[in-house]
Amino acid sequence: MGSNILEVAKEMVDKEFTYAKEIRELASKFRHPVLQVLLIGIAQDSEKHSAFYDAIVKLLTETQPMLSEGELEVIKEGIKKHIEQEAEMVRLTAELKDKVSDPKLKLILEMIHEDEVRHHKLLLTLQKKIAEAETLTEADVWDMIWKDVAYHGAPGG
Repeated sequence: MGSNILEVAKEMVDKEFTYAKEIRELASKFRHPVLQVLLIGIAQDSEKHSAFYDAIVKLLTETQPMLSEGELEVIKEGIKKHIEQEAEMVRLTAELKDKVSDPKLKLILEMIHEDEVRHHKLLLTLQKKIAEAETLTEADVWDMIWKDVAYHGAPGG
């Protein structure tokens, strides 16, 4: 099954990118701002999907680097900041979408709100699972070095 996923992912990298380009071209052919931004949003999602498929290809074909303790600190601080920002965006968009009655404005604000909620959840997941699970600490390295050594550096070995 892994090779099937790999084949599909390789194919989808280009398909999603091409689809994004076509949608952007369509959006450039008229001037209605709401319809344009909706199509541009779809194109951006397709570009993102292309990048996701490319990441799948790399996950299945390349060895992934471990994060150093320093990198983990940078990631933790950056993610913490963005979790706070996304929480504020979730609150703001919820407030705005509940205040408007125009269906076009409501649609746009609901789409933004859904994205902000998804971003917030993703950042929380990254903070909790991925970054910490892929960290290689100095203690891990020493544990790997000394784990199977009979005398752990003491005389007699």
